[in-house]
Amino acid sequence: MVNWEDLIVQPSIEENWVAFSRVLLDVESKYVSLKKMHSGKTKPMWMTYKAVRAVEHKHRVYQKYRNSAHPACVKANRLASKAVRESRRSFEFKLARNIRHDKKSFFAYARSKTRCKVKVGPVLDDNGRLVTDSSEMAEVFNKQFSSVFTAEDVSNVPAAEKFFKGPSEEKLVDIKITAQLVRKKLQGLRADKSPGADDMSPRLLKEIVDEIAHTVAKLFNQSLEEGCVPLDWRTANVTPICKKGSRNQPVNYRPVSLTSQSSKVMESIIRDAIVDIWTITA
Repeated sequence: MVNWEDLIVQPSIEENWVAFSRVLLDVESKYVSLKKMHSGKTKPMWMTYKAVRAVEHKHRVYQKYRNSAHPACVKANRLASKAVRESRRSFEFKLARNIRHDKKSFFAYARSKTRCKVKVGPVLDDNGRLVTDSSEMAEVFNKQFSSVFTAEDVSNVPAAEKFFKGPSEEKLVDIKITAQLVRKKLQGLRADKSPGADDMSPRLLKEIVDEIAHTVAKLFNQSLEEGCVPLDWRTANVTPICKKGSRNQPVNYRPVSLTSQSSKVMESIIRDAIVDIWTITA
């Protein structure tokens, strides 16, 4: 229960965004529980609890008779093998059926079946030294990715051709972002996506959409009015992905940027407004 009207009162979008994000991160740290990752052996993702019980029953029967040729052991082993086989087949069938809507689960399962685990580095620096430290590898990748950026000549920008042929009253001169539009966009976020540099989880944003939709719309409109974007929206967490060749060569990696979910929502709203006006005039 936050009185956003009293909190979002600063003259700049940067200050208001910092105040807004601080409240959400504090709430998340206090009231959202963390999941403990067990270091011990766990069941495969495809195995149902029915199959687990069948395997456990097989082990108990063997402990009792100590003879794999005993009829009870043979029967328990057959039932366990059947349950495991059906469990795996059902899981893979569901993955294949839902691949259009849930590609992430499919590729996570495919990666789990590979023998080798993909890791970043070690990489060679400019002096040919093999770097294994995470901080040093980050600097090597930063230098590599920065070197391939294109520096545009902003001193001589050509005039853009005017495609708009409609009357002046139909021009897109401003975008008014409403709470209903923000609510719709936030509800459409995928909860399993990673947060950006602002550490705001899309799952959290979806769960509290009714409480923050009006405030987020206010922040978006202030950003448009000021012509300024908060620093969190312009910052990304960059992950290097090896595309081909040796994993020791930084040039064989490409960067993947994880940006703010709020920034993506605002970009989507602006994009929809531009496409709508273009469709009207086309």
